[in-house]
Amino acid sequence: MSFIEQLFQILDGVLPNRVSYGTNIVDANELHVYPFIVYQEISDRIQTYADNKSAVRIITYQITLLTESKNPIFEEQLESALYQSGFNYQMITEYVNDDNSVNRVYEIKQEEIKYE
Repeated sequence: MSFIEQLFQILDGVLPNRVSYGTNIVDANELHVYPFIVYQEISDRIQTYADNKSAVRIITYQITLLTESKNPIFEEQLESALYQSGFNYQMITEYVNDDNSVNRVYEIKQEEIKYE
């Protein structure tokens, strides 16, 4: 199972059927839009070269929890699920949108090392 598939399973365990890759899948006309999670790979950069080939890559994944208002319960559930799965995450930012909903953004960095 790939990392991205594993990440989806963990996130879907926190908010079943409310998780999507890259963009919001929740219809804005629904009465109960929030909460939902959007996740995506935001960078894949070569960190180290050896013999003109990539030896170390850093892949960064971003997870955004969107809630109707500040909700420490969902935040704790998400952080606990990531921690228990062994993911080293960082909370990057939190901000309030025009409709008073809250975005809480996390990052996970994975290092890929090629041995030849």
